[in-house]
Amino acid sequence: MHSQHIIYKKAETLSSKLSEWRRYLHRYPELSFQERNTASFVENELRDITDIQVFAGKEETGLETGVVGILKKGEGPVVALRADMDALPIQEETDAAYSSQNTGIMHACGHDAHTTMLLGAAHVLADKQSSFSGTIKFLFQPAEETTDSNGQSGAPYFINHGLLDDVSVAFALHMDPEFTPGHIRLHEGPSMANVDTFQAVIKGTGGHGAYPHLGTDPVWMLSFVLQAVQGVTSRKTSPLTPAVISIGEIKAGSSTNVIPDHVKIQGTLRSYDKAARAHIEKELHQAFSIVESMGGSYELEVEKGEPALNNDKEAVQVFQSTIEEIFPHFIMKDEPYGLGGEDFGYMADKIPTAMLFLGAGFTNTTNKGLHMPCFDIQEEILPVGVSLLAGSAIHYLR
Repeated sequence: MHSQHIIYKKAETLSSKLSEWRRYLHRYPELSFQERNTASFVENELRDITDIQVFAGKEETGLETGVVGILKKGEGPVVALRADMDALPIQEETDAAYSSQNTGIMHACGHDAHTTMLLGAAHVLADKQSSFSGTIKFLFQPAEETTDSNGQSGAPYFINHGLLDDVSVAFALHMDPEFTPGHIRLHEGPSMANVDTFQAVIKGTGGHGAYPHLGTDPVWMLSFVLQAVQGVTSRKTSPLTPAVISIGEIKAGSSTNVIPDHVKIQGTLRSYDKAARAHIEKELHQAFSIVESMGGSYELEVEKGEPALNNDKEAVQVFQSTIEEIFPHFIMKDEPYGLGGEDFGYMADKIPTAMLFLGAGFTNTTNKGLHMPCFDIQEEILPVGVSLLAGSAIHYLR
């Protein structure tokens, strides 16, 4: 039997354990930078695996809740496999027996499954029958979803701690509720977006609601800015360039008869490449500068978030070959994953990486998308994910 098929057989023998792990993690989700119980669970499971060195905590990983396992079998390159561990501030609305026990917190993005699959991959790869020459790092990363007071999510801390310094390539996967098991999205090049945010203030003089002509009205000026902002992507950017600007919050005034002296606006900017990222920011300033011709002024601050996830050509080929060897009947879709963000993009900026989206959804996907309170996955894909992570590492190192 081909070695890659043996990997799936090994993963299948873990099925009940994988389900048990995933349901425990789903039942007790934790927010970004607070994954103490999750990290402890992962650390304990890793320490039970022979030949895996375990590193945990801030001194050893760069983050209090970070956990890293290292498996070395002979000389050779270093491959990293990464999973995120944090949950979201969402009240779960599923009726699953394993639904969240932590009020207002839920694994609505599948990180419980990612963590479970990486634990499974560690078991499979540590098995004496798994033949490769090199080193595998299992990166259990906190805080993919949100940033801390320094504006950083989890990946930059792992990078700054040197965890990627000796790594040749990194692989990761993500749950995909848009497709059922048996489907995989895998794309070379930009696959998820640069994620930036902006905060702006339009300033006028304010005044009495009955006498608007005696002052400068920032709400009136805002109406022109909104049109100009929407024009940045529809008229100032090539239709062939993926880009989105969305305004998520507008705040102005507190009285029916008082024209406020300022309006606050904030939103998000999404793009795939560095040129588009810079172009959108430049045009956003132009859009807000309209108010200067109307007697107003503005302040605009753009905060850079995670960079676009850029899948490396050779790393994608490793994933593709692994899929073809283990799951030749799977349907592959070569398309980007959308304009959502993923802090694995920070790692992709440093070393060759590839992330795939693994179909895990139900036939009826209504209200079961990512970041939704009814999100769930089909657990039959747990050993599939284990096989893809373990198989890609072996394929690269053999």
